[in-house]
Amino acid sequence: MLNWLSFLSENDDPQKYKGMIEKVNISQVMNQCQVVTDADYVFVEEGNSQGKMKLSVFDSLSEGVFIMFHRKSDNYPLMVKPYKWVTYQNSGEIAEGVVVVEGGKILVVSPTETALTWSSAAVSGGGVTISDHITAMNDWAGKANTAAQITHAECNTASYAPGFCAAYSRVNANGKGLTAGRWWLPSLGELFCIYANMRKINYALSLIEGATPLAETCYWSSTEFSATYAWGLYLNRGLTNGESKAANAYRVRPVSAFLY
Repeated sequence: MLNWLSFLSENDDPQKYKGMIEKVNISQVMNQCQVVTDADYVFVEEGNSQGKMKLSVFDSLSEGVFIMFHRKSDNYPLMVKPYKWVTYQNSGEIAEGVVVVEGGKILVVSPTETALTWSSAAVSGGGVTISDHITAMNDWAGKANTAAQITHAECNTASYAPGFCAAYSRVNANGKGLTAGRWWLPSLGELFCIYANMRKINYALSLIEGATPLAETCYWSSTEFSATYAWGLYLNRGLTNGESKAANAYRVRPVSAFLY
């Protein structure tokens, strides 16, 4: 999603340049320019050019989301506001994910994803199994679900959704960070947390080198419907549905926890 700011020099009359003002991508603005705030606006300055946007708009892009990494100098886990990330990235730090903080829960969303079937065949994976979608939406046990599911040959390799997430890894230059075994296939409740914050997560992902945005399509959850079906969530309209584990290749986005 692109947001734009228009810039003009301090003493210029805006009407004089109507239709000719340069437009700048907001991500570039926050990465390259000095930002100064007052009570209502963010003022952005670069050289002799300046502009402003309402602080509420600026905050809406980053409130409640952070970018996580393990600092390479001492392997200490940190999370910073998105607009600060590029400075760290330019110094060689590697992002491990986008942290979402909401309702007392903290979830790390991976920078990349893939598309896979859930399993090779019908299997009762041992995760939370619910046929009612309202109850399924309250499942937050993605970590425990995935741990149980990867004990089954039908879904324990990186060729299938649970196994892929369990094997996922994001580390710093020292090999430290959110290594394999610390990620899981999100539960349906965790997927809804991602869906509710999709715009903000994608804004943060746009600042991470090599990251891929969340797409408006179906994503697998670790919440099971039955041996044949698992719950999927469509990020274009919030539809939940029991989908065939072995027949459908849907998006898979690993999640983790912020580790101290």
